[in-house]
Amino acid sequence: MFQEKIFNPAILHENRLSPRTSFFSYETVAAAMQGDPQASFGYQSLNGLWDFYLGEAESQVVYEQKIEVPAHWQFQGHGKPIYTNVQYPFPIDPPFVAMENPTAFYRKAFIVEDIDLEHVLHFEGVESVFEVHVNDQYVGYSTGSRLVSEFDITPYLQKGKNVLSVKVKQWSAMSYVEDQDMWWLGGIFREVYLFSRKPQSIQNVTIQADLCNQYKDGILEVSLFFQPATPEQSERTIEIELLDQENVTVLKKAEKRLGGAKADWTISATIEEIIPWNAEEPYLYHLLVKQYQGEELLEVIPFLVGFRQISIVDGIFQINGKRVVLKGVNRHEWHCESGRSLTVETMEQDVQMMKAFNINAVRCSHYPADTKFYHLCDRYGLYVIDEADIETHGMDITQRINELSSSEEWLPTYLDRAKRMVEKNRNHPSIIFWSLGNESGYGENHLKMAQLIKELDPSRLVHYEGEARHLKALGEWQACQASDVISTMYTSVGEMAEQGERSLTQPHILCEYGHAMGNGPGGLSEYLELFYRYPRLQGGFIWEWIDHGIKSIDHVSGETYYKYGGDFAEEIHDGNFVIDGLLFPDRTPSPALFEYKKVIQPVKITFQLSEQTCRITNRFDFRNLASLQAVLQIKEDDQVIFLQELPRIVLPPQEETTISLPEEATLSLAGRAQAVVTLFFFEESAPDFSLEHAVAWEQAIIDQPIKSVQIPKADAFHYSETVDELRITLAEQTYIFHKKTGTLSQWLIEGQALLTEPLEMNFWRAPTDNDLLGSEEFGSASIAKEWEAFRIRHLKERVLAFTYEQRPDEIKVEIRCNSMPISLDWGIELFFTYHLSLAGDIRVAVQGTPFGNGPKTLPRIGVQLMMDKEHQNVQWLGLGPHETYPDSCQSGFFDWWERTVPEMHTPYVRPQENGNRMKTKFFRLSKPSGAGLTISGKSLNFSVHHYTLNNLEQATHTNQLETSDAVAVNIDYGVQGLGSASCGPGILPKYLLQNQAFAFDFQMNYQKKVEGA
Repeated sequence: MFQEKIFNPAILHENRLSPRTSFFSYETVAAAMQGDPQASFGYQSLNGLWDFYLGEAESQVVYEQKIEVPAHWQFQGHGKPIYTNVQYPFPIDPPFVAMENPTAFYRKAFIVEDIDLEHVLHFEGVESVFEVHVNDQYVGYSTGSRLVSEFDITPYLQKGKNVLSVKVKQWSAMSYVEDQDMWWLGGIFREVYLFSRKPQSIQNVTIQADLCNQYKDGILEVSLFFQPATPEQSERTIEIELLDQENVTVLKKAEKRLGGAKADWTISATIEEIIPWNAEEPYLYHLLVKQYQGEELLEVIPFLVGFRQISIVDGIFQINGKRVVLKGVNRHEWHCESGRSLTVETMEQDVQMMKAFNINAVRCSHYPADTKFYHLCDRYGLYVIDEADIETHGMDITQRINELSSSEEWLPTYLDRAKRMVEKNRNHPSIIFWSLGNESGYGENHLKMAQLIKELDPSRLVHYEGEARHLKALGEWQACQASDVISTMYTSVGEMAEQGERSLTQPHILCEYGHAMGNGPGGLSEYLELFYRYPRLQGGFIWEWIDHGIKSIDHVSGETYYKYGGDFAEEIHDGNFVIDGLLFPDRTPSPALFEYKKVIQPVKITFQLSEQTCRITNRFDFRNLASLQAVLQIKEDDQVIFLQELPRIVLPPQEETTISLPEEATLSLAGRAQAVVTLFFFEESAPDFSLEHAVAWEQAIIDQPIKSVQIPKADAFHYSETVDELRITLAEQTYIFHKKTGTLSQWLIEGQALLTEPLEMNFWRAPTDNDLLGSEEFGSASIAKEWEAFRIRHLKERVLAFTYEQRPDEIKVEIRCNSMPISLDWGIELFFTYHLSLAGDIRVAVQGTPFGNGPKTLPRIGVQLMMDKEHQNVQWLGLGPHETYPDSCQSGFFDWWERTVPEMHTPYVRPQENGNRMKTKFFRLSKPSGAGLTISGKSLNFSVHHYTLNNLEQATHTNQLETSDAVAVNIDYGVQGLGSASCGPGILPKYLLQNQAFAFDFQMNYQKKVEGA
């Protein structure tokens, strides 16, 4: 029977209880106010060790193994995970899945003492279909991997010990609608528990907390659902009590419920001077729903309630009457050691990090989250798009993307998933949109889903990107029917601007943009400019929150690395496309998350130092800027010369003002040619006034200070020349130029070699994921393919001229050469000029002029040298502390920074170009003794690595990176931007590194010891 059901889309469940909102019942008010589910009435957790067997036939079941619940069985050593993005890992023949499909058998004993109560078994999530037995009696069946399933197991219980058995299949007909971009996994991966109900207890509670009277007053409507009462049952009193955050009662209302009363009951009230809920100020009231029999309190059910109103006015989405910009992120549930099975601590860590990084919204992609996550969003303040567990993306491969969404046979599946999502989560104020799913084409089933949702909950908006995609394909930009908003993904900046100019009646959001795969995305700031320029463009959600890497240990080196598609010998897979988050798999923030935080910061700051003023824009939607503390700092060189907390800036949301800099600050700046002025904004709770804890900041740079070092001059140069070499000696340093290669081939310090390889021109980088991949759908191509076609990595220099001359205070070496690729006729004519001074400085000037029919862009323009690996310490004056690139540098903070060479590397799961620091005036690599190489210039890019360029390019995982015997140093005139072509638009034109004439210079100096080191 089980095998027959799993491939029948008409059988969605057997004996599963009707969906309800999430709550627990308590016997005392004190326990209810604490809200600990384990203290609720009849609660019994079934998490922990279960007996387990994975096999084909039930007759062969032998429970010889144990497994943790909740967990995916693949993370417990049974079977292997499979990663696909679009494609199904099985032949497309709905509703059938033709692949190995073993059954997982689970068994757990539990104790029930009072069998006169009603006992409900709760599954928070089981992937993908399952059957339940208690004491060898069939209880029921359910589908919907990321949805709650509950069963009344009262008839099957016996006093004392009972045995629960669960059979789970990973593959079923439902796999066709659960084709989200993620790992295919199986098992009881969310919590399981029992709870009890007394006769005539409250079965369900729905809450509508709205606003009225210009959003000043609240309207509370509480609907209760009971089992139908019989006439002989005694009278009950139902009371609702609303308390504020100081536990002061603001509403108490009671009504009698007589015997024989109807099964549903509604209590309504209006509360004056309510404090509304929004993501910036998430004010929650305690609501206690109590049931009495006479004076006896039978049960009390607690809720946290937020009053807010969602509307669309003149094509603009509003919360509580205010236009809101969604600065969001798509969040899959993921942990590198447990998959989609998360602890509440991990969920809270996610929410806290989102808030700390200025994120105000989260899309549950692409399925409802664990119930506990919504409570956290309510409490901390995040706007939520709750999304139905539906995606049929794999049907697109056969051009049948609309098939299931238009099929009457599959309509019950669509409606079931919509209804269960809404009914469970409707009491959460954080949820502002119900989404019909993701990438499932568009069909009649979506319209009927939207209709059902509006009937169940007319207070919220409906979202679905597939409808806008469908209308765009038809060439009809018009109002959507199912969706209340126009939602698109990976739309380019140019097309978004066009959308902003259109006169449409619905707001536009980007449900996905800024694909954060590998090193990227770039170009986020341009989107934010559009969100504030065009009222209908109301933000978007970065794809995505976290890399879905699976933690692994290299058994040879002991090093941790992360696996992705293809690492488990999958027959088909989509590689590292699942590694596309703002967080690394271990939840360490990537540079992209710092960039996003800066781009979406809630304060826009524009310095006008010539007028000694600063223009401030409050980009909060609800908070007055006076809630933040402004701090002004002025630094000269590496010294703070002014630091002061400014008076609170009273500025309503979305308004601007100009403030004058304090007189003491202007006096500090007077006469200084070099200074860095920074204005920070901090929360009152910030532990200190450091960059790490700043909510917002901006800098103004007056020139840029370079720490000067007095270096004594040597008496004279000594040089010698052979056919192949020019050797120049100055005091304890010797410089060797190779005439045939046109390079500075060696630099000796007291006879010891500083360089392990010559200083050479470098135009290549280890391609990023955004370089390698292109997205035809979103108008981008693989730039790396173009670079490969022009063989940029294979450029070879041919020396055309080598000359030198001695001057009074220097020797000048000039080298002219052509750099050309093998088998092609384009190239770059290069002119190197080395000025070697008696002070020991080398000033290097490089000019380049392209010729022939070459590429439009270059990965980088610069030089690379390999130097002695003892130089481990890095100091620099420029943007930091993390890497910066032309279209991802808003978060770069200009200051003096210090790191080690390993710390300069960004550990992308698939190694690639990383670690560039922009706008550098000075950097130094030194030994523990203090001796080191100093490089300075006007505005350089630089990076340092322990890995060769070839190793970075060839390695597929971090454990394949091999620490070399040298430090690779890149000194660059320019580097190409990043873009998001891995799934989205390419690099904006202004961030492309054009293959055109260039010129740059820098100065090098080696010192045995720096003063003060």
